[in-house]
Amino acid sequence: MLTETRNPFGRYLVAYCARHITPHEVLLMHRLCELRRHKWLTLVFMIATRLGDGPLWGVSGLVLLAVGGAAGRRAVVAAALAIGASILLFKAVKNLIGRPRPCAAWADLTCLLAPPDRFSFPSGHTMTAFAACAAYAELLPGSTLLFLPAALVIGASRVFLGLHYPTDVLVGALLGSGLGLAAVRLLGWAGIF
Repeated sequence: MLTETRNPFGRYLVAYCARHITPHEVLLMHRLCELRRHKWLTLVFMIATRLGDGPLWGVSGLVLLAVGGAAGRRAVVAAALAIGASILLFKAVKNLIGRPRPCAAWADLTCLLAPPDRFSFPSGHTMTAFAACAAYAELLPGSTLLFLPAALVIGASRVFLGLHYPTDVLVGALLGSGLGLAAVRLLGWAGIF
């Protein structure tokens, strides 16, 4: 298993995970790999991951701008701020921690898609999905029924496709949710809402 990283804290965290957490995650991922024999399930997760690349949030933003009224416009601004903050944060944390992707660390865990970068912690797709979901949930009551399942499936797809460990997704969901809520509060505090 790889434990190379750029800084001492990242090296310690990667080593700790490799010793205490990752073996359990790898067992779960092996079980998920067995489900890849169901082509329809693999297709669902491929589509979810591709929607998490940005199209879901772009289309939902355009729809809300067109028909969502003032509340929809506020939600789009908050979600865009939260997504932007998520992108900046996950790139910085990935480079700081340097946790290798499962397919780079475990020969028997394959990726069904090419990874967008070298590091896995935290999951950027999951972070941005939960950032948008949290912002929408705060400003558009009832939207959680649509966006939370989408965010959950996007996060699960990253593990199923072999791109992330479960803890990458869990931390991405927590950080993204926090950023989504913080964006709403910040815009409200700044008097924009």
